[in-house]
Amino acid sequence: MPFDEAQARQFDEAAEKALTELHEHFESWSARDLTDWWARWYLKAGHKRLGRILVAQSKHRD
Repeated sequence: MPFDEAQARQFDEAAEKALTELHEHFESWSARDLTDWWARWYLKAGHKRLGRILVAQSKHRD
């Protein structure tokens, strides 16, 4: 089944929610917490979007 615009929008919305959750807990989470976050979101947002979120976090470190 081809990926359509509505599905892409749903994945984008899920990625935004995943990013919000990550920002809320980023400083206090362990690696295990991060893997749990990934498992919770990868089917809803996709590996590629989650990967981009994490790479963006590394670029915004102080």
